[in-house]
Amino acid sequence: MKMGGSRHSRIFGSYFLIAMTGFLALGQVVAAAEEMFNELQVGTQTYKNVTVTTKSKGYVFILHSAGMTNIRVSDLPEDVRLKLGYNETAQKPKTNNPTAWAKQTFSKLETPEVKGMEEKLATAWHQRLPAAGVNLPPLTTRLIAVVTGAVLLCWFLFCYCCMLICQKTGNNPGLLIFVPFLQTFPLLRAASMSPWWFFAVFVPGLNLVAQIIWFVKIVQARAKSGWLVLWLLLPLTNLLAFLYLAFSNGNARPKSERRQVEIMTLETA
Repeated sequence: MKMGGSRHSRIFGSYFLIAMTGFLALGQVVAAAEEMFNELQVGTQTYKNVTVTTKSKGYVFILHSAGMTNIRVSDLPEDVRLKLGYNETAQKPKTNNPTAWAKQTFSKLETPEVKGMEEKLATAWHQRLPAAGVNLPPLTTRLIAVVTGAVLLCWFLFCYCCMLICQKTGNNPGLLIFVPFLQTFPLLRAASMSPWWFFAVFVPGLNLVAQIIWFVKIVQARAKSGWLVLWLLLPLTNLLAFLYLAFSNGNARPKSERRQVEIMTLETA
């Protein structure tokens, strides 16, 4: 079992390094695609601290000090069009990479709902939150890519801990442990719980009962002290207790012994 766990850990480590390399490359490509202007004059409107994030055939999408907006290419000054890569005859942007293609595709979604959402986001980001004393960095595509990468990194770490817990109870979770919601099944199997408990996740109140029972069962399966159940329940210690379950050493309690303990407890009750 240890050899199998080690092999899965090495495979996961390889995939994890590949994923992180992709995230860093994505951030560099996105950052390179942005073009910035200290001031941009379009007709009678002046935009400051402008970042061009999206270029399509007829429009460019910009972030500026007061929010975000779409501008028609034909309304841009001639020198700005040339700097952005628009040919005066064909008026096509120089976009030859997958990131630019994706940006062009999303820029075509100019429905009233999308525009309304952009205005609300810009208002919250540039006006409401700073007025409440919250200082925010400029909302750029690079920031979005970094935040997305951080969220995915946390998700991979959580799934990796779940995989270790399952392996140390004598269960092989497989790739299902990396699938949201469906990872509940190998975790229930690791705690010797019925897969029907999966449906309790969607029932308010019952989901808390299922979580507490899982804490008790998984602590028993890992042959740890009963105090660990309390640490899993407390907000300030639950993360450390979860990491302890994943990375601590110790042999799993045999399933036959677990069933015997449960029967004795019921008879005593």
